[in-house]
Amino acid sequence: MKKHLLILFFLFPLLTFAQTIVTLDECQQWAVQQSSANVQKELNAQLLKVKLDDAASHMFPTLEINGRISYQSQVPQLPLSLGVDRLSRDHYGIYLDFQQLLYAGNKLQHGRKYERMMNNSEIDRLNLSINELKENIISMYLNLLILDKQILLLSSVENTINEQLEQLRKLFKSGVVYGNTVAHLELEALKIKQQKGELTSTKESLISSLSIITGKELHNAIFEVPAAPVIQRNSASSRLEFSIFEYSKKGLEYQRKFFLANSLPNFTFFASGGYGRPTFNIFSNRFDWNYIVGIKFNVPVIDWIKTTGVGNIINLQKKILEAQERDFEKSNQIAIEEKWNEIQKIENLIVLDKQITEKHKDITETSKIQLLNGIITAYDFIKQQNDELQSLIKQEVHLMQLLKAKFELLALKGEL
Repeated sequence: MKKHLLILFFLFPLLTFAQTIVTLDECQQWAVQQSSANVQKELNAQLLKVKLDDAASHMFPTLEINGRISYQSQVPQLPLSLGVDRLSRDHYGIYLDFQQLLYAGNKLQHGRKYERMMNNSEIDRLNLSINELKENIISMYLNLLILDKQILLLSSVENTINEQLEQLRKLFKSGVVYGNTVAHLELEALKIKQQKGELTSTKESLISSLSIITGKELHNAIFEVPAAPVIQRNSASSRLEFSIFEYSKKGLEYQRKFFLANSLPNFTFFASGGYGRPTFNIFSNRFDWNYIVGIKFNVPVIDWIKTTGVGNIINLQKKILEAQERDFEKSNQIAIEEKWNEIQKIENLIVLDKQITEKHKDITETSKIQLLNGIITAYDFIKQQNDELQSLIKQEVHLMQLLKAKFELLALKGEL
């Protein structure tokens, strides 16, 4: 008894895992975590910090140590009668030079805002890749559910045929039915077994692909049917592409402001001090300490010509972006309307599917009795059984197609 309990203790975790229920949301989350786009988003945040620091680098102060040793062919000369020593032709000096940019036409602010715009745009592009990945997961997941349902339906039909076979074999032994009736059903049972094998193989292949994408072992998982998403009919589309267009246009505006700043004056504080000869006193020929401090500025005079050209280029680029945005908006609206029509069509098909399936079930139940009483042949029964099976499969396929279409509509509206 203790030995059996010990075996159950070790098997319990395996049995629990075998019954693990997996949802569509979980598969999407796992796939996103494994995706390169998710890693790129994290790296992009680091890249933005580096770019912002680089954009601000020209505002940082500079401090340099500069030295000089030189000999010149001539020096300023004054009459000796003035009592001024003759200046040496060899010069020496070591200096500490400091500069701090005070104003550069707001280049720093515009440059940093431009980098943020471009980073936000790149994040949205990566999110688009993630949404495409989610759509692929939805397609794979729903295909798995369809395969599961088809295998389940085939198993149900297989059980029905085996029940009929068991009864017909007894009738055959009693001489009530012919042997070919039993053979027809045995052949049909083999065909169903073959179909189940093909579907099971396809299902295993699909699960393997899903396991690779999600980074999880899913071969023993049970896949839960997701709830149909609720979608507002007249809600506006919030596709990421619209955000990307907006960021791109704002980025162009900051580029324009950045280039315009090149035409504004720059102010820089400077200071330089050191030891050497000659000093700022040109009448002294001695080594001595000296320094200078001040503010310098420069005003571009004709740089506005280049700035005007850049402004014209940016205006044209904005018009191109606006035209592309209008085209995308139209195509997006068309795709949304087409998807709504597809959803309505599938919903109408499902209503008819249910009615057709019920009729087939009634006919099949009658056919079972007729087959055992010899009123119809095995071929007639198999045909009717297949008709019912196909109607059930169509219904399940349409249900999954409806789910898929609704998720696709969410993607088209930017709500996935």
